[in-house]
Amino acid sequence: MKTPLTLPDLGAGDEELRVSCWLVDLGDAVDEGDRVIEILLDGITFDVLAERSGTLARIERSLDAVVRAGDVLGWLESDDSDSNAGVGAA
Repeated sequence: MKTPLTLPDLGAGDEELRVSCWLVDLGDAVDEGDRVIEILLDGITFDVLAERSGTLARIERSLDAVVRAGDVLGWLESDDSDSNAGVGAA
């Protein structure tokens, strides 16, 4: 199951937000609550945390990209075999 990593509303208004760095690489496993990406806001950094455990499967916003609240930054792939139980079963 793929889960998006989205940028929460930081209350930054019109301030520019940028991707400062990815704290994990593609294919790395993360646990729920792990720091995954760092966002820069006028000299202050904010960490985006993994909302669930999984593997970083895709990066949507690269280093130094300008981002806004709600943007999908990347995708986590989790092994939720239970969620697919019965799909396609006859």
